[in-house]
Amino acid sequence: MKRFLLLLTAAALITVPAAWAATRSAPTMKPGKLTIALNPPAVGFQVGTLRGNDVIKPTGYEIDLAVDIAKKLGIAKSKISWINVPFDTLFASGNKHFDFALEEATITAARARVVSFSSPYMNANQGVLLSKGVKAPHSLAQLKTMSICAQTATTGLQYVQSKLRATHVHTYTTTAAAFSALQVGRCQAFVMDVPIVASQKKSKPSAYGPVAGQIETHEQYGAVFQKGSKLIRPVDRAIKALTKSGTIATLQKKWFNINFAKIPVLK
Repeated sequence: MKRFLLLLTAAALITVPAAWAATRSAPTMKPGKLTIALNPPAVGFQVGTLRGNDVIKPTGYEIDLAVDIAKKLGIAKSKISWINVPFDTLFASGNKHFDFALEEATITAARARVVSFSSPYMNANQGVLLSKGVKAPHSLAQLKTMSICAQTATTGLQYVQSKLRATHVHTYTTTAAAFSALQVGRCQAFVMDVPIVASQKKSKPSAYGPVAGQIETHEQYGAVFQKGSKLIRPVDRAIKALTKSGTIATLQKKWFNINFAKIPVLK
């Protein structure tokens, strides 16, 4: 009897960890692996080489954040696949072929009707980057009269069209195309998230005029999931833990090191 009890105990010790591991396994599309959608380049956030739909050796704030989230989920960096998903397709309804996306996506009620978001991992306002030689606007009324570049499907374009009601707006499907248009003077200003335009200006200081100001929109970035994904809660827990530990603040300082508060607010 004693030997039988010992065998049962040993069996329990083997079974319990296995059951625990199964219940703790992150509900990803491929067990033990993570597929993350990106859309580089976005200086500071994510830069990598595109090879077909794959993003090769990406680096940046969102990449480091994704690796730290993966660790919290029990997934090694080597088990992460990085794929390119154009931003203007990110909020389409239907099945997603990724676990979640990190693409500086602002959490909005309209988008949340077709996708789900994680807890926020960064705050941002809209920013105004000028073409070289352009006189800086000192108010939203002055900005409204200017020729403005914006990216499709972004909150920047939504602001320019719906709230600012600018009449001279040039739209581009990618951030890179909008920056190129601004650089060659096709528009006078590019309205886009402050961290994005400030980082681009910092990386290519002679290519543009100054960051003329920011517009208080109080936006928050979240990871994007297929609507109702079971992975949302584990990722939320990871982001909240990384925020509480100071890891997210450390990563933001590492990749940006820009005092956004010094950028004047346009009113």
